[in-house]
Amino acid sequence: MSDCLWELFTTQTLWSCLIVAAAALVQATLGFAAAMFGLPLLLWAGNDFVESQVLLVTAMFPQNLFSLWKLRRSIDLREVVLPVAIRTAALPIGIAGLAIVMTWSQGSIQQFVGALILLALGIQTLVGAQWRSARHPLWMGVVFGGSGVLQGISGMSAPPMVLWVHAQRYSHDRARAFLFAIYCSNFIPQILLLWWNFGNAVLHAMAVALLALPCVLLGAMFGLRLGSRLGDRWMRPTMFALLLWIGLSSLLQPWLQAAIFP
Repeated sequence: MSDCLWELFTTQTLWSCLIVAAAALVQATLGFAAAMFGLPLLLWAGNDFVESQVLLVTAMFPQNLFSLWKLRRSIDLREVVLPVAIRTAALPIGIAGLAIVMTWSQGSIQQFVGALILLALGIQTLVGAQWRSARHPLWMGVVFGGSGVLQGISGMSAPPMVLWVHAQRYSHDRARAFLFAIYCSNFIPQILLLWWNFGNAVLHAMAVALLALPCVLLGAMFGLRLGSRLGDRWMRPTMFALLLWIGLSSLLQPWLQAAIFP
């Protein structure tokens, strides 16, 4: 047992803990982007695609729960019931897609992640547009069903939901509370589906994520204060530029590596 615990303390584990703590800060500040920020960095740190997702999902669960409690006065939990039901029903489709992605090479997976980040940023540019039919059942099905598929296949499920939330003209705190509630509700179904499909590697990644818990909660506390103080005016452009750089780097990395080291 002690040998198994000692195996957790590696350089890769240290980097993974620092990355998920930084992702918690980003998530608490903006209400989204933990996976967009953390997933490519965890891949660069040496984790495979499934391990990276489990690290983020597990580490973000206490962060999301803590953040939801801190913002509990900003939300009526009844309004998340239907979105949660739609999103959870779509999760297995995404997990099936993840099983296919795991047959690809590491370079192809990094490019896939980069392309998803750039697509997500493209969707984010629509925030602020007028969406009069945002609460139409068909529109909700597309948004939260698509979000569930994206959550299962990559963990980057926020952009469609952020677009929908901003269409409601929610305040920054209410929007974050809504997103945190949905993230929390899908933790157990997603972990069970991942464990069923990918076995004990999921449990190992969860153990690593738990090591990062103190730093994750500190990042969440700081991020909540920063998000409430600064709002979208300063944080969104800064994070957009950072995520754009990460997305382009992931997408172009195999080609850049081949050019530098032919």
